[in-house]
Order: sequence, then structure tokens, then C-alpha cells
Amino acid sequence: MGLAFGWPGIVAVSFTALAFVVMAADWVGPDITFTVLLAFLTAFDGKIITVSRAAAGYGNTGLLTVVFLYWVAEGITQTGGLELIMNYVLGRSRSVHWALVRSMFPVMCLSAFLNNTPCVTFMIPILISWGRRCGVPIKKLLIPLSYAAVLGGTCTSIGTSTNLVIVGLQDARYTKAKKFADAKFQIFDIAPYGVPYALWGFVYILLTQGFLLPGNSSRYAKDLLLAVRVLPSSSVVKKKLKDSGLLQQNGFSISAIYRNGQFIRNPEPSFVLDGGDIIYVAGELDVVEFVGEEYGLALVNQEQEAAADRPFGAGEDAVFTATGAAPYQKLVQATLSKTSDLIGRTLREVSWQGRFGLIPVAIQRGNGREDGRLSDVVLAAGDVLLLDTTPFYDEEREDIKTNFDGKVRAVKDGAAKEFVIGVKVKKSSEVVGKTVSAAGLRGIPGLFVLSVDRADGTSVEASDYLYKIQPDDTIWIAADVAAVGFLSKFPGLEMVQQEQVDKTGTSVLYRHLVQAAVSHKGPLVGKTVRDVRFRTLYNAAIVAVHRENVRIPLKVQDIVLQGGDVLLISCHTNWADEHRHDKSFVLIQAVPDSSPPKRSRMVIGVLLATGMVLTQIIGGLKNKEYIHLWPCAVLTAALMLLTGCMNADQTRKAIMWDVYLTISAAFGVSAALEGTGVAAKFANAIISIGKNAGGTGAALIAIYIATALLSELLTNNAAGAIMYPIAAIAGDALKITPRETSVAIMLGASAGFVNPFSYQTNLMVYAAGNYSVREFATVGAPFQVWLMIVAGFILVYRDQWHQVWIVSWICTAGIVLLPAIYFLLPTRIQLKVDAFFDRVATTLNPKAAIERRRSLRRQASHARTDDSGSSGSPLPAPKIVA
Repeated sequence: MGLAFGWPGIVAVSFTALAFVVMAADWVGPDITFTVLLAFLTAFDGKIITVSRAAAGYGNTGLLTVVFLYWVAEGITQTGGLELIMNYVLGRSRSVHWALVRSMFPVMCLSAFLNNTPCVTFMIPILISWGRRCGVPIKKLLIPLSYAAVLGGTCTSIGTSTNLVIVGLQDARYTKAKKFADAKFQIFDIAPYGVPYALWGFVYILLTQGFLLPGNSSRYAKDLLLAVRVLPSSSVVKKKLKDSGLLQQNGFSISAIYRNGQFIRNPEPSFVLDGGDIIYVAGELDVVEFVGEEYGLALVNQEQEAAADRPFGAGEDAVFTATGAAPYQKLVQATLSKTSDLIGRTLREVSWQGRFGLIPVAIQRGNGREDGRLSDVVLAAGDVLLLDTTPFYDEEREDIKTNFDGKVRAVKDGAAKEFVIGVKVKKSSEVVGKTVSAAGLRGIPGLFVLSVDRADGTSVEASDYLYKIQPDDTIWIAADVAAVGFLSKFPGLEMVQQEQVDKTGTSVLYRHLVQAAVSHKGPLVGKTVRDVRFRTLYNAAIVAVHRENVRIPLKVQDIVLQGGDVLLISCHTNWADEHRHDKSFVLIQAVPDSSPPKRSRMVIGVLLATGMVLTQIIGGLKNKEYIHLWPCAVLTAALMLLTGCMNADQTRKAIMWDVYLTISAAFGVSAALEGTGVAAKFANAIISIGKNAGGTGAALIAIYIATALLSELLTNNAAGAIMYPIAAIAGDALKITPRETSVAIMLGASAGFVNPFSYQTNLMVYAAGNYSVREFATVGAPFQVWLMIVAGFILVYRDQWHQVWIVSWICTAGIVLLPAIYFLLPTRIQLKVDAFFDRVATTLNPKAAIERRRSLRRQASHARTDDSGSSGSPLPAPKIVA
């Protein structure tokens, strides 16, 4: 039978397959891999692809449109306009269901007209702040954010870069063939199929959020037993559990309360909390820390728990220490080995500091035992513990290697670098009249409120959880660099040093933050900022100062500088280069994305972007192209530059050159596959599927599935570029319209949901939410299958798209609104319903079933031991109240 194609085809398909392996293994990025592959394929004297044809992709109009839309997105982002709009649209919700509705639907609408990568970029910090403010687990929001941006992008031809790439390929192919009617793809040509596709994806997330979306835990152990202590100033003191708000927190399940020597298991909702109570929680560390900050609960380690019988206040530590950091130095995770001599002993019986330099903070639940006090937990092989480190901790200590499996893993640093910064509350600020928690200033990673200075000169401590912020209050905050950037863009807050910053004369257009370390032998040492006349000398303003292990005074002007101090400076974008060799500093580093928002240009930026989109909408409705999106995007960005929405440096840096290189080189590779006959052979397989199934719908489904699977291995743009010539050949042979072929590829190329590395927005939320690959796959794999089924129905019944639309909207409305009835029920009924479904989930959980069997076996073993007449003096234990 011979080879299906000649040696050029064999070389092209073999090395393309090798490139897929390299990219799937994440050895080399797709931009470099495709560029090298394309150069290699041109090295055969034009037998595979000529140089001119290989280079044609770099000037593709769809690709140029993608590149210059990054400019427009940067201009809008720099004005802060979308942040204000989204904060208003999001509102407030404590339910995960309504939080997803409020966050996903607006993002889907927005990403239909704005490239999804910049859309997700500015939405991540907004959602983190909003989620903390509403008490919704961040991990419940960030994966849906990425999916919403992708789904929304499938509703218009400008929604994703992939869509624009396919539009460009369709235009080039059919213009060359002089089929001009087939060459055009209007902005809403994908909407009849993309909108139902997006709606059913939205429905899936709402239906499965309770059991597929992860909670708020990071990549360390979950389902922990932790202890928190009710502070005297807590907002829950003298409140019943059911009225405290604690029972409604996701990932925070109260298993017991310890008070005055009594251990009260499964307390009733009518139980009244009091200062000094120790609450035992089954949950996740991130959630427990956040709830503790919001409600005034102090995280308790095992050593502090042992002092619980002393009068309240003796040995008490708050959620944050006097340094403003977390109540631990550095958390590590360790798993108890099968040969450990700690097995069978309680936590209180082990000299943790003396032997290991560690202090137990939490232990993973289960392992055949009931929840109790931390000190009374009997250790067993395989137990996972979270432990705080002390100065005496050494991971190379032999005792640690003997008692714990593998390497002790660092999981969280509580001693990160912090700056003390003051922000003044404007009269028009939305935080006025709200507590610090309600304002969204608690629970933000790297940020902790220290105190509030009132306008009348009095101060309010951070421990006053009930104080409501007033106009002209000054809020003092300990924050890392990323959190300082967050504060600078927070609506209604102005830095205390803003007056000094404004006096530098640097335009807000060219202003950003840098970190500069003071030289030990420089002229600044031993002098105050005021004495140095820093602003006059350097034409820059010090915003905050960091000093290692010391909380320095809050007033920047009176700080006596020391060698090693790190100054956070607001200055011109050229300042770092101008002072690179200044002897006053030993290290100068710009803070990424620290340019303040140009709010005075907000309206201009939004109007310009809206005008650009309207040119495409009107042209699509009238079936006439008034101006191509590529030059339209360039002109829009030029107007944004002229009106001061962004500066030239920000414009240059906005372009994602790796995306450009990936797409352009992938165009050349796909042309090589088509020219050598490889694409035609794969297309014949799709044609066979269509003919055997007796319809074009089956062929379109095959195109969708092949593209979707390819997008999990490659980037979405590369998958679309590789698949287009294959699909186009098959579509022409089966008399499928070019528009329908392009739609199938657009939907499939955007379906990178399983692998966090397959799509740019997935990767962004993967890092921001501290997800694991397994968490992503747990949500994404069934989501991928669900959307394959949905896409199949849409593509098969594409001629009846009106009916598909109606059914999709009705079902979506029902799924969104029906839970509203549940939330109208009294809290006590909701709790009973939740408890019922929790029991069902536990019964069906294989891991929980195994745990129950182990527990029964251990209980039987203990019963046999007791019957054999074993004796001994039991350790004193607190009174247990069922």
C-alpha cells in the first residue's frame, strides 16, 4: 500500500509530533518551540515550505488585530475604569451561588468584547478583594473567572485572540480562492452557537460548585483540626452561634467548644459564645485565618492551648502579633512515618520544641479518631501536621528525618517583608460607614490593618472589629509590596504621603513605585527623611519604609534611616535608571504594575473602547466593513495615548510577544502540513466520519473534539492554527459552510479546561489561587466532557439555533433563580438542609467510608484490650459534654 505521503510529509508530521511532546511536557515554551520548528521545516530547499510562505503568518491581519487589542486593553486598565464598574456590578453576596452569578455573568459579557487575558488580569485582584469582603472562598471564584472569560470570548469574533486568528485564516484562504462571500466572518456570526455554549458552561459551574470546585485551601493539607480563641473585643461575644455568622462560613465547620474545663462537642446553634472560649474548627487554614480576622478569633497553637485553663489573657496571642505578621514564623508540613516513636502518644506528651524546634498548629482530621483538643490527639502513622518553626528548627536534624516521611515541606511564611503605610479615607469613599472587614480591607494576602486615627485625634485599635470607618480617618496598614499596589488603586483611599508625591511634579502618567535599599556607608544613614530633604534632593517621595524585624514609627518624615532600610519610593519611571549608581543606595528595583490609575481619564478610555466595538457591531449588523478591527484598534490606542490614558512604555510592554511568536509560527507550521498533504490525510478521516454517520453534524463534532484535545496539549491559538487547514479541507468536501467550520474550531480551540497550562487565563488564576493541578483537573475534566456534549447538540441542531437559544436561556434562568427560594428560608432550616446533604456526601465519599471502617476496627481493638484487664492511671482529661 505504501506510504500515505512522501518524505516531506513524514518529516513535517514527525517533527510536529515531537514538538507537541516537548510542549506537552512543558520543557520549552510554545513560542520558542514553534519558531524553531518552522525554521527547521524551511531548511529543505522549499520541499516542505518556502521561506516566504513560512513568513506570511507574521503579517496575518487577524494576528495583528490580536497584538494591537492588547494596547486598547492596557489603556482601559490604566484608567481604573473597569475596576470601578465591576466593583459596582459585583455588589455584595455571602452565598457561593450568588457570588458566582454576580462574578461570572458580567465577566462573560465583558470578555465578549474585550480580550480575555487582560480581562482576567484586572479581575483577579478585584475578585480576591470582593471574595474576602463577602466571605466567599477565593478558590470558588478564580477557576470560574477563567472559564467565564473563555466562555464569554466564544460569543463574538473579537472575544478571544483565537477567534481573530481563525477569522484571519478564513479571510486569507477564501480571498485567495476568490470566494469573497465565504471569506468574511462578521462579529456576531458565532453568537448563535457561542451564546448557548457559554450559557450551558455557566449552568455547569453553578450546578457543580458545591462538590467539584475546591475550597480556599492552598496546596498543603486540607480538612484540618484547628483551634481559635474568642477575643474579648470579638464581635461574636455574647451572641448565639446561629446569630454570630460563624455557622454560615464556607470551609469553617465548628466541631467543639472548650470553656472552663468543659469540652462541649457539637454545640447547639443556641449556644452563647463568650470571650476566652476556644472553638475547635474542621476546615482549611486560609479560611480559618480569614474568619478569625473578620470576627476577632485568635489562632491557637498546641502550646497556647495548654495554657487555656489559666485566666483569660495569660499567654494570649491575637490573630496577629505586635509586628503585624501572622502568629507563626514559618509553617511547615510533615507526615508521621510508620517507624516514628511518636505513634501512640498524645501531642501534649511530646517535647516538640526540645526535640524538633517545632510547635504543632494543626493536624489533619480522621485516621480513625474523633475530633478533640489538639493536645489530646493520639498520633498515628500517616498523620499530617502543620507545625510552626522556632529558631532551633533544623530540617537536617536526624530526629526529624527519622520521625517524618520524606522532606518536611515549607507551606506558608508568616514573616514576609512589610511596609507601614497610611491611607486617608475620602468623603466620597464607599468604605465610609463600614467596618474594616466590610470595607474589604481584612483577609487580603500581605495586608493587615494596624489601627485607625480618627479626624478628632483619637485612635482606634485593629482589635475593635465593630468600628465603622468615617470620612478623613487615617487607616494605618502593614503591607507587602503587592498589597501596597492594591491599596494605591483602592477606590476612595488616598495615601498619607500623597501630598509629598504630588509636590514632586511628576505627572501621574509617568509615576510608579520602586524599592531602594539604603547603603550602610551612604550619606542617608543616621539622618531623618526630613533632614535629608529627600523630595527636593531626589525629586521623589518616600511612601513607606521597611526595617528587618522592627515595626518602625508610622510618620515617614521623622524616621531616622539606617543601613539596610528598604525605601518604597514614588517617582518618575526613569528614576531607577538615573540613580542606579547613586552611592546612597545598594539596590534599586522597580515594583511591577505599580502605576497609579489615571481616574481623570477613565471616561475617555471607556468611551474610546466602546466606540471601537460599536464600529464592528454596526458594520456586522449592516453587513458592511466600515473599518477593519486592526487599524481601528491602532487608532483607538493612539487616541488613548494622546489623551493620557497610558504612556508609551506601558503601551510597548502591553504586547505579549510570546503570543505573537506562537501564533505566527503556528501559521507557518500549519501551512507546511497543508502543503505536504498531511492536512488532507487527516481531513479525509473527518470526511469519513461525516459520511459514515450520514451527516455534516458528525464531521463538525469530530473537528470540535480534535481541536479541543489539541488545545489541552498546545496553546489555544496554536491548536486553532494547526486544525484550520485540516477542517477547511474537510468542510469544503462535505459542503459545510466556511462559517460553520470556523465556529467548530473556535469553540474547540477555546476548550482548554483540564490543564492549567493550556490556556493563558488558566495559568493566571492557577498561580493567583494557589491551586494544584489535581484541583484544576477535578473541575476541568468533567467540564470538558459536558461541553463536548453541549457542542455536539449545538452543531447538530445548528439550523434550529433559535430554538436552542430559547431553551438555553430558559434553563439558565431557572438554575439561577430557583435557589433564591432556598435562601429565603430561615437559617435553622437551611442548616438542617445543609447538614442532610453533608451526610449524603460523606456517605458516598469512598475515603470517608474507608475511614469509618478503620475507626470501627480500632474501636473493636480497644474494646478487646479493655476486656483483657489492662490497667493504668489515665491522664486527666477535660469533662466531655455531648
